[in-house]
Amino acid sequence: MSFAGHHILIVGGTRGIGRATATAALALGARVTATGRTAESLAALPEGIEGTPLDFTDPASVAALAGAIGPLDHLVLSASDAVAWGPFGELTEEALRAAFEAKFWGYWRVIRALAPKLSEAGSITLVTGAAARAALPGTSGLAAVNGALEAMARVLAVELAPRRVNTVSPGMTATEAYSGMPDEARAGMFAATAAKLPAGRIGAPEDIAQAILLAASNPFLTGATLDVDGGAHLAR
Repeated sequence: MSFAGHHILIVGGTRGIGRATATAALALGARVTATGRTAESLAALPEGIEGTPLDFTDPASVAALAGAIGPLDHLVLSASDAVAWGPFGELTEEALRAAFEAKFWGYWRVIRALAPKLSEAGSITLVTGAAARAALPGTSGLAAVNGALEAMARVLAVELAPRRVNTVSPGMTATEAYSGMPDEARAGMFAATAAKLPAGRIGAPEDIAQAILLAASNPFLTGATLDVDGGAHLAR
């Protein structure tokens, strides 16, 4: 893959999967712009990556980004804060609404605002999640949010053509998303999950970044979902 001369914007590019994607794209010759919510996160970006503020739950922040950024070749959406975990009977409406606001509506706002900035040969890649189709107990909220994004992306692949639109669906990945857990509990969860996967391990951010850049670079790939989940989506 080569991204020489391409401008790629990564929403949520200051940590986890987004940061790994930004670093990999830079190494492949791209001009990389990464968004973050805080000045501290933007200041900590690796040298060579341009940082720009964005809170995609705020329409004014999205509009400001759209007004300031120049032409784009690729848009990657890899950001979410609120996550609706738990059995269906215990999941509150408030938690699910917050999860939709923090991911579905955030992605929707950014795509609406920035799709006109994309070159005709450009691409949009949405990071979703294995829960969308894996039917994992306790993930109905995650399935609803990510499933909605995957369904929308397939339609956008037709409506926004010739621009390409794909989704990348990661399984459990060792990122900062789990940093709030005690070390022992986190290690135990990772080990238990790895034991159930055909791949025998959980993901690393770099695993997902490779798939994102594949989706962005392949000119014959659109309307697809790439499962990068160690086999979590397989019936077992």
